[in-house]
Amino acid sequence: MATRLARKRSGAITGNLRPADPFELIRWLARSQNDPRKALAELVQNSLDAGAARIQIVRARERGAATLHVIDDGSGVLPEMTREEALGYIATHIGHSRKRNLTLEQRRELMLQGKYGIGLLGFWSIGTYFEMRSQVNDSEPWVLRLTEDEPRFQIERLRGRLPLHGTWTEVVVRQLHRPAFVSLGARRIADYLAAELRGQLLARQVNITVHDRVARGRAPKLLTVQPVRYPGQPLALPETIDTPYGPLRVELYVLPEGEREPGQVMVSCAGTVVYDDLCEFALVDFRRSPWSSGRLTGMLEFAGFEVAPGTRRGVLPNDAAAAFAAAVTQLEEPINSTLAHEEERLAAELEADLLKQLQRAFRDLPRLAPEYDFFVVRDEAERMPAGGAEGAVAGGPEEAPPGVAEPVPGEFPEPGEKVEAEEPAELFPPGPLATVEIVPPSARVPVLGSRGFRARPRDAAGREIREGVVFLWACSSDHCQIEGDGARATFRAGEELETLTVWVVATQGERRTSAEASVEVVEERPEPLPSAGIPQPEFVNEPTGNWRSRFRDGQWQVNAGHRDYLIASESSRRKLRYLTALLAKEIVLHSFPHPQHATVLERMVEVLTITERRLER
Repeated sequence: MATRLARKRSGAITGNLRPADPFELIRWLARSQNDPRKALAELVQNSLDAGAARIQIVRARERGAATLHVIDDGSGVLPEMTREEALGYIATHIGHSRKRNLTLEQRRELMLQGKYGIGLLGFWSIGTYFEMRSQVNDSEPWVLRLTEDEPRFQIERLRGRLPLHGTWTEVVVRQLHRPAFVSLGARRIADYLAAELRGQLLARQVNITVHDRVARGRAPKLLTVQPVRYPGQPLALPETIDTPYGPLRVELYVLPEGEREPGQVMVSCAGTVVYDDLCEFALVDFRRSPWSSGRLTGMLEFAGFEVAPGTRRGVLPNDAAAAFAAAVTQLEEPINSTLAHEEERLAAELEADLLKQLQRAFRDLPRLAPEYDFFVVRDEAERMPAGGAEGAVAGGPEEAPPGVAEPVPGEFPEPGEKVEAEEPAELFPPGPLATVEIVPPSARVPVLGSRGFRARPRDAAGREIREGVVFLWACSSDHCQIEGDGARATFRAGEELETLTVWVVATQGERRTSAEASVEVVEERPEPLPSAGIPQPEFVNEPTGNWRSRFRDGQWQVNAGHRDYLIASESSRRKLRYLTALLAKEIVLHSFPHPQHATVLERMVEVLTITERRLER
């Protein structure tokens, strides 16, 4: 069709833009989405926009081809039309959506995302063939068929009926591309949607499940998508910050220092992620503290964005984006202040608990390397015996003797020891009971002594089950007894020297499994002489001194003015590792005195201190 041109009196020519090849433009739009996970999230988003309460994602292999199904019970595809009209409208209105006519307030209230009418084209990044099956109020179902990189579509009555009643929409993508099949595993689908659609999942009463009919062995077959739970401690910040384009919702957490993976602050629009990391925001450079520190995680939700079509990543650089950047900037001062206070608190805790931390670090040295000697300490109440855990009773709060399994960390805390919080709950709950184990699996208990045990039930994937399991404890000797309190039990030895067995039976519904541990009742060992242990460091500020640590008058001194100490003090964990290296150096020199060793060990500590910072990044 020829383009109409108009010539004005001034000689200027005007007209309307038209694509030379409309399907070439469609091809560009479809290829702009190159992430199959995001393309799947778009299909799920359509179901959410339709008000679905149940969404099923099914991985299957049909007639030898990998296939992906998305089924929902939403309001249906344009329910006011007949099925053939509705599907025809979808196929002939690429780049147009009725959601575009809603106001920003309506979209924010309904948490709608789609408005460009190109979300379905994302199937090109998933597979070759696309079907949209639609049924409204038990009407006769119809199907729309599309093929990757082909301009034609087909609409026809679906042979048979959907095995569902009422109103349902089913999207099927067949012959999945190999990269998409790999990236769209059941676990990866669930994890990605849990983060990508977190805001939607929290705001809606919706159940999303992933059924994997391809998985084999112990791989999960059924997963429920649940919103991501952020680790760390929540920051005391305003929940919302008002802007001319709607509120900025704030949910931020401080990660524990030393976390393996650095934290990132995500940015979402109407419940869907548009930036995986705030530092990727293009309008303002947020690659600064606190956003780039790695100590923060969480979400910043702003529904006023104009999201980039196609990839759905990034936003348009308009006044709404500028208002978002200004609101985020307001958060920087209180967050930096909170992080500074947190650093001070951690440093104070480290100083107060420094000796115990060092004792814990060197606890296994006497048992695994008895050739090293510890130092004579002044305060007997704060020593760790040179025999390590040699003289402790195997059980209760004391340390286990050599060759004996130690209590699980945090299981039986020492008096006054700070009990660490349990790890955050997993994203998905563990499956049904498969196995159980006793910790420790073997132990030596003195006559008339006691020992704590714990049962750890696990699912087929090895994840520990924390609820819903009943335990029954027993032992094989009449001279001893074991008293169980759920997953924990206390074994009490008798007067006989013997080797016996402790059993536990774990039951969950109709599932039952058992485990056993070996216990040897031994004669009680005498307490070793309090001759040597871990010394308390004395910090000496001597910036001009080249020494890092030394022993003077029986006291272990650390140079707090040395450059390496100042570098290590940037982090409480780094400082502890620095002191551990210094004490290791002193133990080696004390055990194997040689004039040449001191210089070599000092250089080793220097190298470790410099490289330590890189290892934490």
